[in-house]
Amino acid sequence: MGMPDERDAPGDDLEPETAETSSPGGSGAGEDASEAPLDPLDGEEERTGEEVAEEEITGEDEITSEDVVDEEIAAPKVFFFRNDAEPQRVDTFLAEKLSGESCSRVYIQKLIETGHVGFDPPGTHPIKPSHKIGTGRVIRIVIPPPIALRLQPEAIPIDFLYEDEHMAVIDKPAGLSVHPAPDQTGPTLVNALLYWIPDLSGIAGVERPGIVHRLDKETSGVMLVAKNDRAHQGLALQFKERTVHKTYQAVVRGQPEQWEGRINLSIGRSPSHSKKMVVCRDGTGRASITDYRVLEIYKGYALVECYPHTGRTHQIRVHMASHRMPVAADKLYGREKRVFLSDLRSRPREEGEEPIIDRQALHAAGISFRHPVTREEMTFQAPLPDDMLRLIHALQTYRSPR
Repeated sequence: MGMPDERDAPGDDLEPETAETSSPGGSGAGEDASEAPLDPLDGEEERTGEEVAEEEITGEDEITSEDVVDEEIAAPKVFFFRNDAEPQRVDTFLAEKLSGESCSRVYIQKLIETGHVGFDPPGTHPIKPSHKIGTGRVIRIVIPPPIALRLQPEAIPIDFLYEDEHMAVIDKPAGLSVHPAPDQTGPTLVNALLYWIPDLSGIAGVERPGIVHRLDKETSGVMLVAKNDRAHQGLALQFKERTVHKTYQAVVRGQPEQWEGRINLSIGRSPSHSKKMVVCRDGTGRASITDYRVLEIYKGYALVECYPHTGRTHQIRVHMASHRMPVAADKLYGREKRVFLSDLRSRPREEGEEPIIDRQALHAAGISFRHPVTREEMTFQAPLPDDMLRLIHALQTYRSPR
C-alpha cells in the first residue's frame, strides 16, 4: 500500500468551517464537513487554559494567566450577566459565559445548588440548574476562591525525555490524570512530579505546580513541565501564540476516504452531556483546526497522524468523530469501549479474554518548541506505548486490506 506524501506546512489563517481534503486517488475532491454530523452523544473535551473540563481532557491545552491564582490575595469572583437571547437554562447560560474561568457546567450546577447564584434583582424562589433565565434578566454568580490542596509526592514511575535546570519533557502514561480535580480521586501527574522534581513553577497555582499544558487522563505522550516561573511564562507564551507544534498518532475506526485533510470546525460544550464537546455549526463554539494524514489503512480501522493548530478540549477526538473516524476504544465518542483480539479475527470472544486496549488509542507522539530560556529550537518524540503497538500489530496481522 502506498504511503501518503509528506504534508505541507499548514497556514495560520482560519478558513471557513469546511474540511479540505485530498483523496487517495488524487482527485482533490473536497469533503463538506457539515455533511458529516457527530453522533448525538459525540463531543468531548480537550482543554485549554480557558476551558478546564471536568477530569478528563483528549487532546491538550495550554494554561494561561487566567488560570493563575495568587494564594495571598485570592478572593471570590463576582460576575453579572444579562441574557439578551431567548430564554435558556441557567446552568447552560452560565457555562457559556464563564468558559474562560475554568468553570464546567457540573461545577456551575454545584454553585447554583449551594446558593452562589441568584437573579438581580433577587427572585422569590431559589434558583435551580434547570430553571430558565428569561430574555433581559440579569443573573449574579459568585465563584469562591480555590481551596488549596495538600499535595503529597508519590513515587509514580515517569519517563523523562529531557531535563535541565529550567524545564523537563516527560512521557505521560495513559490512565494518569494531569492534576487534581473535584471529581477525581487517586494520584496524579502532579504528585509524581513533586517526587521527582522538588522545585516546580508555581504560576499555575498550588494545585498545578509546573503544569503548562495538559493531556486527557487516558491519552499518553509527550508533555512539557516548567521548573521555574521564567520557564513557565516562556512556554505559556508559545502555547498562546500557537508556535508550539504538536503531533499525535491515533488508531481510528472507519475507512478514511482521503489520505489527508484539514478539519476546520468550531467546538463547544454539549448542552446535554456535561463531559462532552460537540461540533458547532450555528456560529457558536470556538475556532478549532486539526490537520490529519493517514499512515496505514486496515479493514475497518486506520492509523492516522494528527496536527492540531488549536488546543480545544477533546479536539482531536471530536474532530475525528465528526468525520466518522472516531478514535478506537474512545468511551465518549467511539463505537466501542475496548478492542479485543477475537473481534479483530471475527471470532467469538473467549471466556476471560483481556482486551488489547481499553482506553482511547490516542498518543501525543511529538512536540516542537523553543527553549523558554536559551531560545534553542527543540523537538522531542515519545514512542508509542505497548497497548497501541499491540493494537497496530493485530490490525496489520488480521485486518490487512490485502
